[in-house]
Amino acid sequence: MRAAIFNGAGKPITIERVPDPVPGRDELLIEIGRCGICGSDVSMTSGSPFDYAVGRCFGHEFAGTIVGKGRDTPGWNVGDAVACMPKSGCGHCEACIEGRPLFCPTGKGVSEAFAEYLSVPASVAIRLPEGFSMSDGALVEPMACGLRALGSADMRGGERVLVLGAGSMALAVVWWARRLGAASIVVASRSAHRRDTCLAFGADALHAFDEDDPAELARALGGAPHIVVECIGKDGALGLALEHVRLGGTVVSMGMCTQPQPIIPAVLAFKEARLTFPLAYSPEEYARTAREFDQSGFRPDIMVSDVLPLEQVGDAIASIRGGVRTLKIHIDPRIAP
Repeated sequence: MRAAIFNGAGKPITIERVPDPVPGRDELLIEIGRCGICGSDVSMTSGSPFDYAVGRCFGHEFAGTIVGKGRDTPGWNVGDAVACMPKSGCGHCEACIEGRPLFCPTGKGVSEAFAEYLSVPASVAIRLPEGFSMSDGALVEPMACGLRALGSADMRGGERVLVLGAGSMALAVVWWARRLGAASIVVASRSAHRRDTCLAFGADALHAFDEDDPAELARALGGAPHIVVECIGKDGALGLALEHVRLGGTVVSMGMCTQPQPIIPAVLAFKEARLTFPLAYSPEEYARTAREFDQSGFRPDIMVSDVLPLEQVGDAIASIRGGVRTLKIHIDPRIAP
């Protein structure tokens, strides 16, 4: 089969022929329908200490169709449409017991979906509701991260929420903030062209950045924000978030910056503010995301700006790194190059 291979920062991502995966006794063989390019795919192919291992396939925001299965996979059928978490857990370690199987030290990673096929443990799959597209299914993963982000801020409803950035992760936070009962939601971004999308996901307004005047955003929100979610991942973004958050508020870092960022701890202290760094989600949050899409009738694929063949994944990542304005880019290995 064809698979995208990371060859090291600064080197082309190549499409190579690799052996077809064979499902184990408790695994499902998935034909990949869509796999989204995540901001982490950009940062982890950039020469940082967090880069993917050289010589491996990658891609973790995916959905597909079961085309084969092991003998110990009751309840699953060939032809089922599924979305999959990128790692399984053992079910017994501290991380798994705490609802963090993506941190399980012995779990199987299955974040290799920039390919035609992938074998995954049946435990990581959820069946997609009827009517879901492959695009909707591949967006369960990034949208679940938005739920986790607001959970880390102990959101209960009634909060004023400021989201810094207007990319796909910011949209996930906006959508969940509205679902969880935010009093007001404002997006601050330099990407004014994303205003309509932000409003469609539930934002009350999109404002341009004004680093010298936090009062402007506070007026738009109806007061200083209880929760500021930083979805930029650039130098200075955390400091900006700390500047805006209210007394006793929470700053959530979702930008996945891989470089040092200066912050002044005294700024947190004088506000008694919290700073959290959520990474993923629990299986329950992942499944809840798909249920909420289904129950609300919401189809998140309005955030997908481009659908490209597998052969273009390297160029797409390079264009995002270069600042090309896109929302979510999906790779469909079934499209002819």
